Amino acid sequence: MTAGSAHIADSVHATDRFAGIDTRLYLVTDSAQCKAAGRTVAETVQAAVAGGVGIVQVRDKDIDDGDFYSLTRQVIAAVDTATRGTDRTVPVVLNDRVEVARRLIDEGEDIHIHVGQTDATVAEVRAALGEAPLIGLSAANSTEFAAARDSGVVDLVGIGPVFDTTTKADAPEGIGPDRLGELVTEAGIPAVAIGGISLDRAPELRGRGLIGICVVSAICTADDPTAAAEALLAAFADGDESATGSDASSWTDASSWTDGSGGHQA
Repeated sequence: MTAGSAHIADSVHATDRFAGIDTRLYLVTDSAQCKAAGRTVAETVQAAVAGGVGIVQVRDKDIDDGDFYSLTRQVIAAVDTATRGTDRTVPVVLNDRVEVARRLIDEGEDIHIHVGQTDATVAEVRAALGEAPLIGLSAANSTEFAAARDSGVVDLVGIGPVFDTTTKADAPEGIGPDRLGELVTEAGIPAVAIGGISLDRAPELRGRGLIGICVVSAICTADDPTAAAEALLAAFADGDESATGSDASSWTDASSWTDGSGGHQA
């Protein structure tokens, strides 16, 4: 059994939209970092999922849609290999790339999406992709949280950067764990933290109401992505399924966030 495979998101962690998914450790890929570490993105993903990563977001702003499609196909195959023979469900999320997501969905793949404030609107994404995909949205303030809630289609918000990060050149200064906790409560939607999260810093994010943490370089640059994922999962969750904290209980009533038409959710 891989690390985290027994810790599946249930009513303690989120809504029914996350049923069967271990949301605690979310990997966002970085093609350049994987290459610098001597691995492909797919090799990194396979190893990380084997170590307990429960969600994988494919992100690469420097390639066209054709190459991004091929990269995503490789990641899907890597996730399938890592989870073969288990009962794990590890969603593959695309960063932006709505047209690529639509193509893969039409081909029968279970694909989800994450967008930023300057990408396609979440309403446009839902209309394009249908009811099934999870939609994640980067959000950082009251106005953005309110818009996410009011849209009725956002499943998850990503909040950060928590710590200073060099992964994104234009990233603002880190907000810190205490401010993160305040924003998670204010968001009113299941949330993950992102930005500068390392093995040493992960324990600081316990009890902040998060359903998980997002990491990039902590896994993509690691010598051993499997061991890195196992260590991060232990550092954040400390072997406790309820490590996301008491605030997570606010997500237990799925009916308040989603309806049968792909309506609201976290």
